[in-house]
Amino acid sequence: MKWFIFCVFGMLATFANAAGREANHLQGAASPYLLQHLYNPVDWYPWGPEALNKAKTEGKLIFVSVGYSACHWCHVMEQESFENEQIAAALNESFVSIKVDRESDPDLDARFLMTTKVMTGGGGWPNSVFLTPEGGPVLAGGYVPAAEFLSVITQIHHDWVRDPVSIRLKANQVSKVISAQLQQKAEALEVSQDMVQGIVDTLLDDMDPFNGGYGIVPKFPREPLFLFLLDHAERTGDVEVLGVVTDMLDGMIQGGVHDHVGGGFHRYAVDPEWNEPHFEKMLYTQALMGRLLVRAWEITGTPEHRRAAERLFDYVLRDLRDANGGFFASQNADSKSSTGESIEGAFYTWPTAVLDRLDRSGALRRDLVLPTPKGQVSPREILALRASVMEMAQENGRPVGETQAALDRLLQQLFDLRQTRPAPFVDRKIIVSWNAAMIETLAHAGHHFERLDYTEAAAKAARFILAEMQMPSGLNRVWYNQRPSEPARLADYAGFGRALIALHDYAPSPDIAGDWLDHAQAFANEIGKRFGSAKDGFRMSQETLGQHAIVLIEDADLPSGNALALDLFTQLALRTEAPGLQQDAYALASALSGGVLHSPEKRSYFLKAVQDLKVGATGPVRFAANGAVRGELNHDKTTNIATVQISIAQGWHINADQPLQRHLIPTQVSVSGAKGALEYPSPHIKTLAFNDAPLALYEGNIAISAQLTPSPGNTIVPRITLVLQACSEEICLQPEELIFTIWPTAMQK
Repeated sequence: MKWFIFCVFGMLATFANAAGREANHLQGAASPYLLQHLYNPVDWYPWGPEALNKAKTEGKLIFVSVGYSACHWCHVMEQESFENEQIAAALNESFVSIKVDRESDPDLDARFLMTTKVMTGGGGWPNSVFLTPEGGPVLAGGYVPAAEFLSVITQIHHDWVRDPVSIRLKANQVSKVISAQLQQKAEALEVSQDMVQGIVDTLLDDMDPFNGGYGIVPKFPREPLFLFLLDHAERTGDVEVLGVVTDMLDGMIQGGVHDHVGGGFHRYAVDPEWNEPHFEKMLYTQALMGRLLVRAWEITGTPEHRRAAERLFDYVLRDLRDANGGFFASQNADSKSSTGESIEGAFYTWPTAVLDRLDRSGALRRDLVLPTPKGQVSPREILALRASVMEMAQENGRPVGETQAALDRLLQQLFDLRQTRPAPFVDRKIIVSWNAAMIETLAHAGHHFERLDYTEAAAKAARFILAEMQMPSGLNRVWYNQRPSEPARLADYAGFGRALIALHDYAPSPDIAGDWLDHAQAFANEIGKRFGSAKDGFRMSQETLGQHAIVLIEDADLPSGNALALDLFTQLALRTEAPGLQQDAYALASALSGGVLHSPEKRSYFLKAVQDLKVGATGPVRFAANGAVRGELNHDKTTNIATVQISIAQGWHINADQPLQRHLIPTQVSVSGAKGALEYPSPHIKTLAFNDAPLALYEGNIAISAQLTPSPGNTIVPRITLVLQACSEEICLQPEELIFTIWPTAMQK
């Protein structure tokens, strides 16, 4: 029996009992999404022993409905079907109905999404799955109108009563297929540089050359993929790959998927041009888009990248932050219109009459409102820039700064007017892995934008999680209504550990870095205790509750938990002397490598992490000598002076560029792809306990600078290589090499 049309992605939430109904079994749930269904006539249960045992005892099929608060089509199905008394009566009589918040229970979501993919070839939300009393999959699909849904549940109940044996047999067969998919085991591969380059070349073939981004429609940012591509560009100096990343960012910044009025980005667009968004705004979208924008600005210096990033952070800190410091999960797509209807995008779109009243200078119609296609009538407009600010300035013969200032005044006017509207519902769950992504991004932004408020916001959120979401039994995943719930999953432990490393790396000064690194190490240690072994790949959750263990490496909205764990182990190994971390990292990399050639666009963050492990990290901040040496590249794009700032921990030193003894390895900086006049600091001359002869040493904080002069006709992106050997009073470590890419001034926009 083939089931109904599936919508890839899904009203305003309300907890009111308008119909005078009694609460169902969702009473007390720690999820706004579940509480939105508290007074449905459907007798919903949360996932757990009570519902599962009821199904077995009564011999009833299980109906599982998976969704999330910001999902438009989830709420449409609620209003059409789950508020329908006839449908509710049929479900209550013949099924045990279970509601799942995909954000609170990502492992259940992964299991049922895989079920739907196996049974229908597609998947998304709302996700509706029918199970046998034992949990075997019977039927799966997505949103359908109420009449068709009633027909489906009537037919499936009839089939179950008539022949339960056949249904159980087929369910067991499907269950085996799903189990194999969720384990994702394959023979290990050697992830070589040639393999990675081949993957990149394949990925470039699927990029949209006109609008930027991967694929055509629907258009998702796919941030983990573009973080990998940006990493590859920095690692190789590949200008084409860098251009693919900036094309995507520029297309999104200009399009309607960008909230030009309030800052931040909607989850995805339904058109190739990024102009027609699906209007929910998710925390993870802001976190990873923010990180891409910060890193792109570091490379290109493009003002639009920094402006979009700072407006995004303004939105998060204004509208998605709890007083305790944590960040809320999402903001709905739907809200009340001026007529009181719940409409998708009502908060973000503009009635043409309102725009006409504001548009006295013609700037709105000229610069922000896209022309309506001929023959169509658009009662509400989506705002999108018709061109970049630089292009508009050139057309108008005005300076870029003046053009941007005029645009900002207009956007502020629209913002003030929009604040008088009913705002979309905010899902106030605080989810650890989503917060971790935001913390990591804010730590980056605070350092590179020199914004202490971002750094402090990141630290406050981390301290909140450490203080309120850690229990003697372990970390919790969700905080809602002043209490934690749900055991943390792999992505929570790994992602939060990685965020703590970012706080360590970008602390305003080493003496106030605190114990972020110690906390990160503790979370890394917990992963092996709770989620299985690195050599097999880590499970998604601590307990399987009698269901399939899930070992996934595919990135989704965030990088996969296993990719984050590999990244965490690798970065800790670069900064600490913790035993076994590097071995665990290599074991995990081997376990995950087998499937990397299958849909590599979904395994891209693993590729980034394994490159860091085998070749070394990228970015302007690096570590050597187990964290005893920190190097940071600063490139003044005006003077073209590149400076490597080196911080050496107390008790350690590196040799000067001209050691006093021939056998010692000097600290050297070399430049390729450009000419560079180097300037080294003066060394300290001193003797050490193991050597009576005087030594020329660098200690503490030093800077080595190079005045770069492009070589005529050279097309190679310049690179700076720092070679050093760190020593203490007792030992000298092996020499290490840190390579930084210097993007040419011509890359600046």
